Amino acid sequence: MPIYEYLCPTCNGTFQKLVRGFQDPEGLNCPRCGNSEVQRAVSRFATLKSEEARMEALADPSTLAGLDESDPRSIARWAKRLGKELGEEAGEDWDEMVEQMLDEELAGEGNTGEEGEGEGKPAPARAKPHDLGWGD
Repeated sequence: MPIYEYLCPTCNGTFQKLVRGFQDPEGLNCPRCGNSEVQRAVSRFATLKSEEARMEALADPSTLAGLDESDPRSIARWAKRLGKELGEEAGEDWDEMVEQMLDEELAGEGNTGEEGEGEGKPAPARAKPHDLGWGD
């Protein structure tokens, strides 16, 4: 039983409907305004990749195109794309972790020594068990 997405031309609303079969159900109305002349929309969909296909995509050298290793923002964009490709394996907080690393890197620009060394700053915190260790 597919879930179809519908558009209402009267109120510009969108809604979804679980449909038996492939025909629009009788008496289909917009839940917002009640209009019966709704149109089925083309919805986005996802395709599943095998583990092998995902690893091949990550190994493709074109994924590094435009990457500037000296620009933290460029590295962050690449890391976010990597996280999307890894999916659930990257963890729910992947993007948040990348943003935090970017903020820390940008805040530390211009420092000549290692963070926390001889500048009156506390030593960096040790990595938590779920961290990848990039913060050390």
